[in-house]
Amino acid sequence: MPGHGLTGWGDVIFAGAREWWSIDFPVESERVMDPGPCREVKEIEMAHLELRYAHTRIERPERVLALASSIERYGQILPVIVWRQGVHAFVLIDGYLRVKALKRCLRDTVLAEIWEGKEEEALVEILARTHSRKWDLLEEAALLRELHDQYHLSQSQIASRVGRKQGWVSGRLALSQALSEDLLELVRKGAISTWTATRVLAPIARAMPEHAQALSENLSKTSLSTREMALLFRHYQKANRRQRDNIVHEPFLFLRALRAREEAAEATGLKEGPEGKWLREFRLIAHLLRDLLRAVPTLFGSNPSTLDRSLLLYPFEESQGLFRKLENQLRRLSHEDNPGDSASHFEPLSERSPNPADQPNPQTLP
Repeated sequence: MPGHGLTGWGDVIFAGAREWWSIDFPVESERVMDPGPCREVKEIEMAHLELRYAHTRIERPERVLALASSIERYGQILPVIVWRQGVHAFVLIDGYLRVKALKRCLRDTVLAEIWEGKEEEALVEILARTHSRKWDLLEEAALLRELHDQYHLSQSQIASRVGRKQGWVSGRLALSQALSEDLLELVRKGAISTWTATRVLAPIARAMPEHAQALSENLSKTSLSTREMALLFRHYQKANRRQRDNIVHEPFLFLRALRAREEAAEATGLKEGPEGKWLREFRLIAHLLRDLLRAVPTLFGSNPSTLDRSLLLYPFEESQGLFRKLENQLRRLSHEDNPGDSASHFEPLSERSPNPADQPNPQTLP
């Protein structure tokens, strides 16, 4: 069978045994693997197939539809991988979406590559084949958990067999253990994305399991985009206990309120124009300067070291330079608006201040 790496002999097809081949692992050193003996490839009955690892796979209806359409037009191109547990009994190792697509096409048989040996060795080899497919993070974690929990392989043993570091294995196992079975089931059904589960729900679950449970239940009803989930999580991290409780129990209401507030701020900005923005920002600067004035006795009254003094005065002198630039630009523009007026309409703040002592000078600071 040209193009598929398969060879025929009589009525039996074999997967062609390549010469020694290598996998390029980005973090670890190159791992060289023995392809082992030729493996039989043949049509087997769907009824003889056990879907033992279906719980480790995420449902993807849109991909199943696409595969079914392809199978209807071209037939099954790539065999699924099964492990033989009896004469007419097989465990599906890889190819769960293809099997679903074949069932949708009302097929009774599936083209399968049959692996012999130990079942756990088949799982290890699938995980080590990083060149042939890109695993979903939680699917990968689920298979690692099978090796660890069902076959009692240690983390170091798993890492050695799949060609990864132990930290890589432990990180994925910890991620799988951080999520409840209810939440993992929602991910498997496609109700919650892997990104949301790993980047938002897992961190929340480690700190507040009840919050992760409440949020996952709400997200299973109506999905949110990655951008919306990232926004919600940022606000959750900064919120107090009561606000966090409201966010996880009413995430959609929270996002609507947030959007309404942003739209109101945008409308206010449009109404006030650049003048309003100028006034708001200077009010903020004035507030910060008052706080800094109150901090001067604490920072400089205790005779700080020369190094500390220099570090503290550097941002003050930098800001002072920016204020001079701003003042010069205001003077220049004021003069351009009134070229015949020898007395400028702009007066420096220092001349109008009723209290000159309010204008700190780095030379006069203690």
